[in-house]
Amino acid sequence: MSLTSLLHRLARPGLARPGLVTAALAAGALALSTTTATAAPALTQISADPYTNSTSQHAAEVEPDTFSYGSTIVSAFQVGRFTDGGSSNVGFATSTDNGTTWTKGFLPGITTQAGGTFQRVSDPSVAYDAKHNTWLISTIPITSSVAVPEVFTSRSTDGGLAWSNPVVTATGSSLDKNWIV
Repeated sequence: MSLTSLLHRLARPGLARPGLVTAALAAGALALSTTTATAAPALTQISADPYTNSTSQHAAEVEPDTFSYGSTIVSAFQVGRFTDGGSSNVGFATSTDNGTTWTKGFLPGITTQAGGTFQRVSDPSVAYDAKHNTWLISTIPITSSVAVPEVFTSRSTDGGLAWSNPVVTATGSSLDKNWIV
């Protein structure tokens, strides 16, 4: 039944119920507003999983963290997620012009996929140090499916466009779900 037919039927004597007419009118207004809406903005893919190891799921980039300061946006995320935890590496995507254009890449020196010694990495967290004009991404390295008792931090001193090998910034026996601010 069309919206017009429904409204005519509801307007007949004895059939009209104010709440139902109001709901039908609201649905009509919604239908009209959705038919005259402009096209959705174009989507921009800012990263893609380049890894091919058979031990993790590919075309998957998950568990993102994002921080912005001024016109710069930095996002970090797991790339090539393992079903029992961690990922093949941590990717980053940086925009220095409020999201108009993006630079993407992967953190160096953590996993064997990127010149490091660990099988996996997890829990990327992004922060900005305004005093030193430095972007930071902290992660937790993993051997097999067991978290190493360390938190790594990678630094970028060029606006989030290139990243250093990580340094150990925390140690402990039960580190999990790191956060950096």
